[in-house]
Amino acid sequence: MTKGNGAGTIYKRGNIWWVQVYVDGKPIIQSSKSTKRSDASNLRNRLLAKKERGAASQGASNTVLIGELLDDILKSDIKPTTRYIWEKVIAKSIRPFFGKLKAQRLSTDNMERYREARKGEGVSDATANRELSILRTAFHNARKRTPPKVISVPYFPMVQETTIRKGFLTDQQYAVLRDSLPSELKALFITAYLTGIRKGELLAIQWPQIDFDAKLITLERGETKNQEARSVPIVAGDMLDSLLAARKEQQDQWPRSPWLFSRAGEAIKDFRSAWDRACKTAGLPELNFHDLRRTAVRNMRRAGIPQVVRMKISGHKTDSMERRYNIVDAEDLASARELLERRPTVVEL
Repeated sequence: MTKGNGAGTIYKRGNIWWVQVYVDGKPIIQSSKSTKRSDASNLRNRLLAKKERGAASQGASNTVLIGELLDDILKSDIKPTTRYIWEKVIAKSIRPFFGKLKAQRLSTDNMERYREARKGEGVSDATANRELSILRTAFHNARKRTPPKVISVPYFPMVQETTIRKGFLTDQQYAVLRDSLPSELKALFITAYLTGIRKGELLAIQWPQIDFDAKLITLERGETKNQEARSVPIVAGDMLDSLLAARKEQQDQWPRSPWLFSRAGEAIKDFRSAWDRACKTAGLPELNFHDLRRTAVRNMRRAGIPQVVRMKISGHKTDSMERRYNIVDAEDLASARELLERRPTVVEL
């Protein structure tokens, strides 16, 4: 153990060097994560520099619990729809596992145990990645506070996601599922199927954004994923009819409700249970709501809508979706085969 007058303490735990620096009479304790004393000395110097700037906080690494960091991130400037989802995920999974752990004690082993526990409950690596990314965001938020509640953000192990969903909905399946959904979700479903608008964007739409004369829905800047406003066509038929019916119902029963898609006049926040029940009834238990998005893009492509227009409607800034989800299915391949078979036979020399 090496001590200095106000210069902190460097000591070993097993083979790893640790540093202890006092701020306001209380210790900040950090691992150098190294077997080299020089790395611990460098860490101590960084901590002392932060202490001089007033940027070090003893509470950050000694007493603050991860539960407090989770509270802070939910109070931060995030979209209401994101906050709603994160609140549920944090309450159900993240807080029970990490909430009472000191922030300074979070380790890779902790996070790997969390992943294994969640996979034991039946979730995928992709879901575990999303949940750990919420925790990582909470740490970044804590580090940027004044004074910071954590001095550094630990390494977050993310597993490569190799399972790419390829779900699509045929027109026949669309009709069956539409008729299986409760009335308050029909217009939402139809609009998603025909336009590919993201779920979060759909749920944020209010009636002033609907222009029935021009047959357009205007998505406001700040309510879209890429923070850019765009307009989406209202398609005649199912979509137009369902939106007109929703407007009439609202005017008759909930005239003060601003939401395009509502449940008894209140904004729809979560409909997973109703969606799952309808999908099972329709014989589509594996279908995700997001599958409607890739289905819409595929259908627009088949209708001959140019890629640049498809991207403007769906809100994609690059063509990565069509590459990533491989929007070519058996029907496309069958059409390609027919075209090739119609090709004149090459005359052999």
